[in-house]
Amino acid sequence: MQSLGLELSMKQELRLTAEMRLSLRILALSSADLADELERFAEEEPWFRYERPRPAIVSRADDVDPLARVASREPLEERLKQELRLMGLPAPVLRIALYLADDLDERGYLAEPLDVIARRLGASPAQTREALAALQSCDPPGIGAEDLTSCLLLQLRDEREPLKSLMASIIRCHLSDVAEGRLEDIASSLSVSLEQVEEAVRRIRRLTPAPAVAASNDPVAPLMPDVVVRKAEGEWIVEVTEWAAPRLELRVEYRRLMQRGEEEARRFVSARLKRAAWLTRAIERRRLTLQMAAEALVRRQQAYLERGPVAIRPLRLADIAEELGVHESTVSRAVKDKILGSPQGLIPMERLFSVEVAPGWSQEAAKARLAEIVQAEDKESPLSDQAIANLLASEGCRLSRRAIAKYREALRIPNSFQRRR
Repeated sequence: MQSLGLELSMKQELRLTAEMRLSLRILALSSADLADELERFAEEEPWFRYERPRPAIVSRADDVDPLARVASREPLEERLKQELRLMGLPAPVLRIALYLADDLDERGYLAEPLDVIARRLGASPAQTREALAALQSCDPPGIGAEDLTSCLLLQLRDEREPLKSLMASIIRCHLSDVAEGRLEDIASSLSVSLEQVEEAVRRIRRLTPAPAVAASNDPVAPLMPDVVVRKAEGEWIVEVTEWAAPRLELRVEYRRLMQRGEEEARRFVSARLKRAAWLTRAIERRRLTLQMAAEALVRRQQAYLERGPVAIRPLRLADIAEELGVHESTVSRAVKDKILGSPQGLIPMERLFSVEVAPGWSQEAAKARLAEIVQAEDKESPLSDQAIANLLASEGCRLSRRAIAKYREALRIPNSFQRRR
């Protein structure tokens, strides 16, 4: 009898462990991946009904509270323009760069030759090339290319591929040979082994020939927020959306079987319910954990929600984990790939965590303040990195000149010489 009790206890423990593993996996999924999983489940178990939530359609920006906006991502052109405006480009160069961002074809290539654009705008070749270089430094890599060759080479520019030099040579001189499968000819021409060419070509094929299309199909950026936060009567209200915590429903006909069917039919449906019960409980745990994590984040980052990135406070995963009494990995799973709809727009929840770089200053706040300083500087006498460091130090954020240069480069802001009009 004792061994039977021990066996039952072990089975219960194994069942609990498996269910907890499921809960942790569901917690870490993006809402889009969770929707895919529930659709597959509903296909396998047709007695359950799942309907993927759809994004709201917004006709005008003014028609809806910004907290509830769930329209699809900004057009690529607008994102490029925002990035260009943060670079501190001279006004004439910025004007050309913004024009170029509007003049891309569906692949993300320039729709016209650069010299034609320069003549149309009455711009010098040097200014036009500088504007194009700025556009080509934006994400996604390869954007603003003049042709396929330059598109692929642009994608290689920031890579640390061991075969980068060989890949560049193949792209420049042997794309037609690649298309025709003449790899031995390439190896002979470049005096390298066939194995090296095969590996280089395999890596070249990972590059995208149409960066604008790839960006528009990017699965990382979700269409809807997982959590919406708004302020009402001086209090912040946090709500997990149905997108983040959807519902599975037992179809009506199977519910009737449970209520009035034969015993055998009820047993059949009951057996199917057990599998769904784990999944339903996992989704509810996901909702509760996400709610608690979001509420804690809002309490810590109220200034950011009201004033923007310059006010984001230093915050670690461990801080939220300690407040909630959970493991740090639980918080990490909860915020991974989740989006907060807020007065500041749609924000990846992971962005609300930022390391402290000076007392009371987060890295994100320091970067945002740096961008503000550059935006407001005299364009005829732009500030050096040391001058920016001195200004930040006067505000209590002491950073080295090297740190300023690192943040500036991360923001794709040119140095003071390049920013000079």
